Amino acid sequence: MPAMMANLNPTPTATFSYDSLSREDRELRLVRFSNSASSTEVELILHRVSLNDPPSYHALSYVWGDPTPTRSIRVNGRPLPVAHNLHQALLDVRRGGDAQEWLWVDAICINQDNPEERSRQVAQMGHIFGRAALVYIWLGPSGDDSDAVLRMAQRIGADAHRAGVADLWFGWQSFKYRLEKLQEDAESVERRESFLAQALDDEELRSPRLPAAIESLLNRPNWCRAWIVQEIALARDGLVLCGAERVSLDAFDAALATIFFCKNGDFARGHPRWRDFGAGLNNNLFRLRGLVARRQRRRNQKAGLLEFLLSDFLGAPGRPFYMASDPRDIIFGLLGVAADTERLGLRPDYTQTVAEVYTAATRAMVERCPQYSLDYCAFPKDMDDLPTWVPDWQRVGRFGLAYGRPMSYRNLFNSSADRVQPPPTGLFPTPAEGIPAWRVLRQRGCSVDVVATVFAGDEQCSCTEPALTLSRALAWQGEQRTRILQAILKFAIAAHLELDGAQLETVLWRTVVADFVSVERCTVDYDALAVRIYRQQPVPVATLTEAQVGFMLRNTYPFPHRPDAIATQVKVDEYSGLLLRIAAATCRGRTLFATAGGRLGLGPENVQTGDVVTILLGTPVPIVLRPAADRFRYVGDAYVHGIMDGQLMKGDPLEEDFDIA
Repeated sequence: MPAMMANLNPTPTATFSYDSLSREDRELRLVRFSNSASSTEVELILHRVSLNDPPSYHALSYVWGDPTPTRSIRVNGRPLPVAHNLHQALLDVRRGGDAQEWLWVDAICINQDNPEERSRQVAQMGHIFGRAALVYIWLGPSGDDSDAVLRMAQRIGADAHRAGVADLWFGWQSFKYRLEKLQEDAESVERRESFLAQALDDEELRSPRLPAAIESLLNRPNWCRAWIVQEIALARDGLVLCGAERVSLDAFDAALATIFFCKNGDFARGHPRWRDFGAGLNNNLFRLRGLVARRQRRRNQKAGLLEFLLSDFLGAPGRPFYMASDPRDIIFGLLGVAADTERLGLRPDYTQTVAEVYTAATRAMVERCPQYSLDYCAFPKDMDDLPTWVPDWQRVGRFGLAYGRPMSYRNLFNSSADRVQPPPTGLFPTPAEGIPAWRVLRQRGCSVDVVATVFAGDEQCSCTEPALTLSRALAWQGEQRTRILQAILKFAIAAHLELDGAQLETVLWRTVVADFVSVERCTVDYDALAVRIYRQQPVPVATLTEAQVGFMLRNTYPFPHRPDAIATQVKVDEYSGLLLRIAAATCRGRTLFATAGGRLGLGPENVQTGDVVTILLGTPVPIVLRPAADRFRYVGDAYVHGIMDGQLMKGDPLEEDFDIA
């Protein structure tokens, strides 16, 4: 095993410098404390070892934080400046009596000033954390009653882990969950539910201060840092540190599961004294991506890069889904844990710009990830230098899918009729003048139509930006909402869609909800109700057919078989309000347009006259492109009534290549 120790008696003024690492031997550096835990100084011994045959070692996971001001530590007797967070984390690790273990710390063990070494070492971080005997997850100094949360986890976490409470995380939202419980070992179910019932009677667990303390701890930035997501997911064994308190990662996870399922369990809701358990705690706080991935990996359910990047649920208030100080690390920080990294052919390279990294990752997913659809590229961007077909992954990390779900989100549509893109050639399209070839994506597809008119809102409404008008005005009450609905109908009539009145309204009101209500595609029963609701007409319950009642109840209540799930005027009014809210949500960031061929669509808010509606092979929904010289700019995805289920492809239309820059 190659190893080397630097001179421990250098001249006092010399600062620490790095020797190069052997690529052939897959070398990395490890450190160990060389002074006592009582000292306020940090002194380390640094060794080079081979990852092919490393000694037993631990690894440190922490948030870098503000790089200034720095604190000085000594490495092999020489001073090395480190950020304040790292200095405190090292003191807390050493305080726990772990001073003699070898330790891997990214900021010390990687020469951060050498991009080539940094790229190589970062590419190995999945192996480094996966092989560590223990990963320290340092959450920072104590504060906001964090000590109470960790002591709670110490007290109940081990028993909760043995009772298998954390197993309840799997499928708790799924309709199959209850069936799985019935099929499960009865003893396991009884053990878990008995433990949760005891926990509900725990006075300390029901302390009114505990929810705020949990919220504060789970909103710390550690849980959403891209690197830390990977580090937690890969940890064979973990130890959570916060100030002077520490608890095993398994116990911490099981303690969180206890709080969550005591708060959301059926038996808790049914007992008066338990109904307010965990009041004020947002359920989304408990969705910690690193812990989710760790549980999945333990069940051999490894997620791909796309699953890490796109979160299809609402985030916790004030907490991003993922973030990184260096935007490139949003991709690089997940490559060690993503199951498809090798297939995607991605490796960290810090000589690349952010735009190059995001473009390479997106191209790899477009070409090699069957789950990735080009309509995912429609997210808003904060970066001006990205190709139009590349998402701003940093922005997506802040907001997730909830603020820009693509039309294909629910897997309803198949506009390209299962036709797929030809295999990539590995060659970039011929570059246009001033456009580097790596910025161009070639897609095979069909030109459908050209945008002729775009909905311009209503001058009498207080906001006239088209997409804003649709989304906000549909959510308004009274006269303003009535006016915007009338304006929408006038737009459809003026577009000369060659439909009679009844057909036109059917097409229009299906388009504003993208042909989907709550749990199913629109039907003739939806059409009959929608016309009256969008006209703001009364819908007396006595006038509804049995089929209309069934559609209404299925889409208003998740369990229509409940005894109280019968049609009442109150439920009709609830459905009417729901339908308008769904339309408002569907139209967020979108506006109506009509094509020269008489088609009605709902597309991105920046759609313009002259844009081209296309069907790109392998993409389940139409894509709007904007001609630009001999290239196209990506505008966004669209719902276009009448072509969402492959109808156009049955006519075997002419295929062509679209070069998108």
